[in-house]
Amino acid sequence: MVRRSIPINNWHLCAIPNNEIKQNIKFSNVNDIQSSGYKILSATVPGNFELDFMREKIIDDLYFGTNTIKAQKLENLHIYYFSKFTLVKNNADNYLTFYGIDTVAEIFVDGNMLGFVENMFHKHEFSVNSLEEGEHEIVVHIIPATLYAQSFDIPASCKSMKYNADTTVVRKAPYMFGWDIMPRIVTSGIHKPVVIEQKPKSRIEHPFTYTAEIHPKSAVLSTRFKLVNSEDFITDFKVVFTATCKDQAITHEFRPFASNASFDVRIPTPYLWWPKNYGEQNLYDINIKLFYQNEKCDEVSYKTGIRTVSLKRTSLYREGGKFCFEINGKPVYCMGTNWVPTDSFPSRHAQFDMRGLDMIDDVNCNMVRCWGGNVYPEDWFYDYCDRHGIMVWQDFSMACAHYGDDERICALMKTEAEEIVQKFRNHPSLIIWSGDNECDQQVDRKFGCNHENEEPSSINPNDNKLTREVIFRVLRNHDATRPYLPSSPYIDTQAYLKGLPAENHLWGPRDFFKGDFYMKSECFFASEMGYQGCPSPSSLKKFLPQESLNDFGSDQECKNADWLTHASCMEPYWGAVYSYRVPLTVKHVVKLFGSYNKDVNVFAKQSQISQAEALKFFIEHFRISKPTRTGLLWWNIIDGWPQLSDAVVDWYGCKKLAYHYIKRSQQPFCMMFDEPKDGKITLVATNDLQETQEVSYTVTNIQDNNEVLSGKITLEANGIVRLDSIIPTHNAFYLIKWTANGIESSNHFTANIENTLDYNTYLRQIEKVGYDRFEGFDN
Repeated sequence: MVRRSIPINNWHLCAIPNNEIKQNIKFSNVNDIQSSGYKILSATVPGNFELDFMREKIIDDLYFGTNTIKAQKLENLHIYYFSKFTLVKNNADNYLTFYGIDTVAEIFVDGNMLGFVENMFHKHEFSVNSLEEGEHEIVVHIIPATLYAQSFDIPASCKSMKYNADTTVVRKAPYMFGWDIMPRIVTSGIHKPVVIEQKPKSRIEHPFTYTAEIHPKSAVLSTRFKLVNSEDFITDFKVVFTATCKDQAITHEFRPFASNASFDVRIPTPYLWWPKNYGEQNLYDINIKLFYQNEKCDEVSYKTGIRTVSLKRTSLYREGGKFCFEINGKPVYCMGTNWVPTDSFPSRHAQFDMRGLDMIDDVNCNMVRCWGGNVYPEDWFYDYCDRHGIMVWQDFSMACAHYGDDERICALMKTEAEEIVQKFRNHPSLIIWSGDNECDQQVDRKFGCNHENEEPSSINPNDNKLTREVIFRVLRNHDATRPYLPSSPYIDTQAYLKGLPAENHLWGPRDFFKGDFYMKSECFFASEMGYQGCPSPSSLKKFLPQESLNDFGSDQECKNADWLTHASCMEPYWGAVYSYRVPLTVKHVVKLFGSYNKDVNVFAKQSQISQAEALKFFIEHFRISKPTRTGLLWWNIIDGWPQLSDAVVDWYGCKKLAYHYIKRSQQPFCMMFDEPKDGKITLVATNDLQETQEVSYTVTNIQDNNEVLSGKITLEANGIVRLDSIIPTHNAFYLIKWTANGIESSNHFTANIENTLDYNTYLRQIEKVGYDRFEGFDN
């Protein structure tokens, strides 16, 4: 038979406060809900009930003003979803499958308990083979996550940020409880499709094709799968495997002798998969057909790539150390960004994800880090990265907390990891797993210090059972083909005892972007680094009341509740957690220009210039240090809601100036100046492409139109060269123009600008060279 997926639609819901549920209200069938007197709403599935509430005008737009604070009053609501489905068995194995429930739920079919779930990160599948054919009703009771969390004791050593303690005991995306980049909206809903899946009784499950070997003129693909068998003799089955790419089609027949089967196929003259800048993104179409006594009973298809990946790393940041990815044995330089939620509501992520991916590709990224405070992306996210050569760093969904390791949490994490690993492991773009985001750092409260002379203690992050045992064993069993870091940054035993790790997140004091912390950044690879920029006025007007637009405060404080809410404060008063973020943005402007303008239309431009110059500097500072430094993943491409943040594109899709600066700084062949040394700046050319570049260039001081440098060079593939030096003049704006293998491009450099950059002069300079690409401003 052909596999079928039949969607269940026509959902409704009702919401009941917890204090009423405690009065022994409990529904398990549709009739009881409909006759209860509670208001029944049409429900969107996939969806979250808060969106249905907004549609029905029960609550106001949660993204405007301080309305998001009101969402905290919804955290006590039990949500009952209900619908009906018709079962026609079709001589198949039938499953009721929820691709995502947010988060804790009881599931009833025809009034009978079918199951209980408490993890939003993976699908939940229930056999319904025992049901009679015909119509059935389904009820999903979603229990408030914050109330469910109250039923657990959190160990005293389990530290988290103020609003996020519940995330240590409930498998729900950490950002939903409130983050410095996301509001607190503790959502509930059925956030992914619900279907009846019909599968052949004999079928292929969990197919995995990976590169076992690469030789100069061949490669070996290894394939493993589970054969679900309804017959007596497995040897009566036959598997036909086909791998196709371009003009190449390789077929292999295989007769299994066990339900967990594997075979190897040699590919002559293989087409390799490479990341962007390093070669083509060749993908093989894999097709596996299962025959029983020469009659086809199942077929699966997917894509994969022939490539190997390794991570050459040392524990510490010190001379002779390293942190370098190698693809097919070749070191690669990683230019990329961090992927955060694209909306507060997980049911809407798919609506906004594609625009973010297109932007990542457009600004010349070849890596994206899926941050551990988020949900996991979908297969099509990885499909896109496979096609565009964007390497994926995938965190497991834990962040900024010391999680417990009791039996329940370990079991939940094991199931989650198995589901996620088996879902994504065929994708060549996935090059590394990471156990979490900053949890090692959260446990090691003396991060970066030398612990060598201390007694062993309970705060050693290497005692983390979830990342050192549970996830490690899942990967060892199901995907031993990629590097694994238990955390990012990873504080292994050496780093814990002796100092800073080779890979790090560079936030520091968040002062002037060319200050000592950033100039002397201590790591080989930065997987987080950012700088704030104010959204454009056209966007600010969409989420701030008119009377609040100019009331953003100073570099010392902000007392406006609307600005604080969108900064993102869960308690919108000065002095609350995250209230520092508005004044911090003003400080960034003051550090560059010496002062700030109180008119938001001017201030927003000043802020965007500050952010653009900062991110440009971060990227180029790391590239100039190649090959010692091997990558930078800046924070971040696009917002998950309307706010003041580090993103270079706001939630409405309006690009900040930094977007265009990043695109130039991440050109695979680029020319840039290093920062002054002994009073001079040196021109540097770096080539990440795999072809030698024939280059001619000029450097012009835009202030007086004097050409200060010119020349011709030949730069080999993956090369970097330091060229001529000049003594920079104060507040100079140098335009670097070049032609490389016939392609014209440009970049710029500003020198000696701390506290003294003249705003109006700078505007004239970037206008003169066509770099004044401000969006969302009236002029």
